[in-house]
Amino acid sequence: MDAENNLHTVLFNQSRYNKRIRPGNPVTVSARYNLQYLNSVNVKSQTMSTTGWFNLFWFDSRLEWEPSSYGGIEDIYVSEDLVWHPNLIVLNSILELEKNFGAERIIRIFYFGVLRWEPIAILSTSCVMVVAFFPFDVQRCYIELASLDLPSTAVNLTFLHTPINKGVHTPQGDWELKRTEHRSTGLMAGSVKYSLLKFGLVVKRLPGHYFMIVIFPNIITAVLSFATFFLPLKSGVRIGYILTVVLALVVLLTLFADTLPSSSKYPSVLVVLFTITLGMAFLLVIITIYVMGLYNKPKHNIAPKWMHSMVRKIRKFKLKLKCRARTVNPLEQHKSIEDGRPTEEIDSVEKCKPLKAEGDEPCTALKPDSVKKCRPLKPDSIEECTPLKPFSNKELAEFFDSFLFIAYTTLYIVLLAGIPIVATIWYKLANEK
Repeated sequence: MDAENNLHTVLFNQSRYNKRIRPGNPVTVSARYNLQYLNSVNVKSQTMSTTGWFNLFWFDSRLEWEPSSYGGIEDIYVSEDLVWHPNLIVLNSILELEKNFGAERIIRIFYFGVLRWEPIAILSTSCVMVVAFFPFDVQRCYIELASLDLPSTAVNLTFLHTPINKGVHTPQGDWELKRTEHRSTGLMAGSVKYSLLKFGLVVKRLPGHYFMIVIFPNIITAVLSFATFFLPLKSGVRIGYILTVVLALVVLLTLFADTLPSSSKYPSVLVVLFTITLGMAFLLVIITIYVMGLYNKPKHNIAPKWMHSMVRKIRKFKLKLKCRARTVNPLEQHKSIEDGRPTEEIDSVEKCKPLKAEGDEPCTALKPDSVKKCRPLKPDSIEECTPLKPFSNKELAEFFDSFLFIAYTTLYIVLLAGIPIVATIWYKLANEK
């Protein structure tokens, strides 16, 4: 005890030591951040909250002694207000900036003149969030340690050999620490340069929670919108059903949007997809109203001619595809050779008879003995040979219901598949610039 008292008296004698004077010019301060907890990463407020502490080392030749002269004492602990130490702040803290993190800590002094200071750092720092691939996103946040009282020519901040210690980290919450980064930069204020260290944490979101409460309900609701086409046209429940689906999508999208920042350089692909789903649902409301109105229209109120023409053309096109897909059976080819008939005649047997205007009869083949008598009509001349009979409103409604189901499904799949691909390419190109 007496030896330690004597050591304190000698070291901190006012004639020998003045804490207001720096121990060197410049003073090199080596730093390391020890991450204890990653408390939260708030995407909406764009902040990261962490718990840990810094290890700070610097050399002061005035605080050296020979252990053998003081009972073998190799280190002592003193209050931070007894010695010179760097005044540091976390530059990107969203809380009130406080020098030395607002708490007094003990400083350990080794006999060879090295001081070790470990201020506690419970921090809440700003962080630029990229939510393009939410909730499968990876965020990169920094803790910016700076000395703004003295320029870098007086206090030079450097990293220890291990800038960030992850060994004490305890995983918690819905974020996973993937890796750490560090950068030593300077902060310019006019012509004066200050030292600045950036301790980077790269964290990945664990998407299980968001998948269950956000993505899965939206997918189920979007799939339910397709069930509209399977409800009977004569029933009035179609409109009520699709309106219920639209309202559910609006509520889910609103809840989802509350978890994201109000402004972002890169909008979330998932939000874009859900917005498209909502837009497609509104389109389905219009389709449902139109088709049901056509189905329930009185018989004497004939639909426009373009609808009848469109139905005929689509049916004619489908019929051509069926006819072209039909090929001669190998047994028929062999039999035709035995009968001395050319194969072309068998092919012509499979050609279609002229169709009625309704286009509702299947493709039928002619008898072999009537091949030479058949003179197929050109597709454009069918309507000239046979008087056109208009389709009923119910027939048109049923046809357009089936046709729009195929068109709606195709458009929806193309949009869902295309937008993530386009967004990924666009995001990569934007980051390369």
